[in-house]
Amino acid sequence: MNKKIDYNEIINRVGYFRTKANLSARETSLRLGYNEQFMKRIENKSVELKVSTLLEFFDIVDITAQDFFYMGENYNKEDKNILDLYNNLSEDSKQTILDLMKKLK
Repeated sequence: MNKKIDYNEIINRVGYFRTKANLSARETSLRLGYNEQFMKRIENKSVELKVSTLLEFFDIVDITAQDFFYMGENYNKEDKNILDLYNNLSEDSKQTILDLMKKLK
């Protein structure tokens, strides 16, 4: 997952997560407090996306910045739950899980 993220990739991910949340561009625009065409203009790159708008977007589609930037289109709630569970383990338990996963490959 070392893919470099540029502005085009950010806009692609905005469209991906908006669609995944089953929101139209119009509905997303209105929830963000803008006119109906706002998201279309963002996704067409005729208006530049501000960081504050991106942060509000995360709340609307119920994701975190980590979901957006780290997981991108590989995101799904089951994977996120697994990562959350893994992150809460002790270092010894993490190593046990990693060893088990290597054996299952």
